[in-house]
Amino acid sequence: MLDILVITAPLYLCILAGWAATRFGMFRRSDMDIIGGFVMNIALPALMFLSVAQRPLTEVANPTYLLAYAITSVVVLVAAYLWSRRMNRTPRAAAAFDALGAGGANSGFVGFPLLLVVMPSVAGVVFGMNVIVESLITVPLCFFWAERGEDATGLLRSIRRSVGSMLRMPVFIALLAGIVVAATGLRLPDVLVTSFDLLGRASTGAALFSVGGLLVGLSIRGNVRRLIAVTVAKLALMPAVAWASATGLALLGMPPLDGELFAAIVLSGAMPAWTSSVVFAARYGERDVPPAVLLVTTMVSFFTLSALLAVLL
Repeated sequence: MLDILVITAPLYLCILAGWAATRFGMFRRSDMDIIGGFVMNIALPALMFLSVAQRPLTEVANPTYLLAYAITSVVVLVAAYLWSRRMNRTPRAAAAFDALGAGGANSGFVGFPLLLVVMPSVAGVVFGMNVIVESLITVPLCFFWAERGEDATGLLRSIRRSVGSMLRMPVFIALLAGIVVAATGLRLPDVLVTSFDLLGRASTGAALFSVGGLLVGLSIRGNVRRLIAVTVAKLALMPAVAWASATGLALLGMPPLDGELFAAIVLSGAMPAWTSSVVFAARYGERDVPPAVLLVTTMVSFFTLSALLAVLL
């Protein structure tokens, strides 16, 4: 267990450093948006491009992983939404962000840094596949539910908006560019590889630091029953469904995931809530429970991720 804590403790110490630096005035909370923008628009795309471009094309998009992660996301999203609507009787918009809190994993700011430490050979590819599923399924479905509560247009508009946003995302552009390079077999110049590698190396610490800064000012308040249910769904149900989905697809005849990819999909499901969900939820008037979910899942995930790593590695 001590070996696992050696892996996870530095990651969460980086989050704590971001919190402390912001809490005690070295940075403003708004500065975290700038750091996060650098991570998502520069550092992560650079690292993803290299990760994909330097691998065989057959390893870039694993059909079993994509389908298993899609199934996992849909199952958890629908279960969380129905629980919130029927058992807790929340409005549609509130239930939508309960679902996003349960089924929207923080793949970029926590998941990718963790995978980069424990399984660097697949971290970039896994992050790319997670982005595809989350952009095409997770976000459109939650916006559809939220907009139904606002008497808006619904699923097709949500899909068009999500696809349009995804096509403009630097991480997605980097993913496509990496696929093109991998497919054509081009050899990247050493100077370009070194430059992208230097930018990519900045992603891990900066991402975790910004998550810590964003936690400043958040409070655990709102509906405690909702908070507990969403946290359990995010940190326990989603990785369990990911495990079952990957195992079930292999039993049905699809190519089984190898050891690292199997561990990666379970760990991806176990990540804390998606950071941007707080911003999206505020636009629909949900300002209490989603921030509390982000705070609690980030804190508790130190223990749940450490336990999963002890089992999977």
